[in-house]
Amino acid sequence: MQINDNRLQIVFTVKPMETMASDHLEQQLQWAVTFATVVAQGSFTRAAEALGCTKAAVSKRITQLEAALGTQLLYRTTRRLALTEAGRVYLTHCGDWPERVAAAQRAVAEVGGKVAGTVRLSVPTSFGGVFMARALLAFREHCPEVAVELDLSAIPRDLEAEGYDLAIRLNLAPPERLVSRPLAVLRDWVVASPAAVATHGLPAQPAALADWPCLTNHHFREPEHWAFERDGTLLAVNVTGPWRANDYSLLRNLALGGAGAARVPSYLVAADVAEGRLLRLLPAFDLPAQPMYFVYPRRLPQPAKVRVLIDFLADWFAQPAQAALLGLRSVGDKG
Repeated sequence: MQINDNRLQIVFTVKPMETMASDHLEQQLQWAVTFATVVAQGSFTRAAEALGCTKAAVSKRITQLEAALGTQLLYRTTRRLALTEAGRVYLTHCGDWPERVAAAQRAVAEVGGKVAGTVRLSVPTSFGGVFMARALLAFREHCPEVAVELDLSAIPRDLEAEGYDLAIRLNLAPPERLVSRPLAVLRDWVVASPAAVATHGLPAQPAALADWPCLTNHHFREPEHWAFERDGTLLAVNVTGPWRANDYSLLRNLALGGAGAARVPSYLVAADVAEGRLLRLLPAFDLPAQPMYFVYPRRLPQPAKVRVLIDFLADWFAQPAQAALLGLRSVGDKG
């Protein structure tokens, strides 16, 4: 509407209904993403840093959102933030929106482009020491644009809190919030040096290990209780020995030195057994299987750099010649 004379000019501009709805939706999305980021970061200051805006802008958006919804979403104190009941309900619907937006940006960036970037990978110390040099050299040839930052640790990392993209875990239940993918099934072997066997005799049954000096790993809950299985029958023995350690490589070295019988992962001593430096005791009896799997944070979609590393390692470990060389069993092998 426009009125125009020598004294007064009034102009009304009316937006189309579609534009008004679009503007409102855009604002609602901005508020929701800000709210979800505040909750994830635990403070307005860190949320502002993550969003690339000021703390005042974050506070304003939350205030506007609460006003629009007609309810309080956050309890604010000088020390912490806490969700109200309404805040918890609202978060169930928008909590993953910031990650979805970031995932959409990653997915678009990857379309038609090279897979590149750095993957932070954590693996158990003994496992990484045996396998990862060869695996990563092969991966470098396959995908030279992806770098790997490798962490070797006996303690499982908190992938989300510590910023890891991927981990390989052995015989540990993965947290429910993480994704897991089976990789292989491993078993421990009991091994000893030829000199130790000459001194103590070759055991025919697990019970005979009670008379052996045995090297145990005190990282586990019952390190002196070794349970074997054969043809569905459980045969357990309580062992004793002069040394306990929480490092498989040290136990292997003690066994090589003739200190006694050691229970260690097959992959760590397969080459020693093949070359006669160690003898496998009680090969007809199985120790409990240990599942090995990939673990990674849930992202939609997974970054291409992580997907390509997971797929490569899964294929690398699944190769029959490779599995036999490394003393691994495939996931489908129940024996």
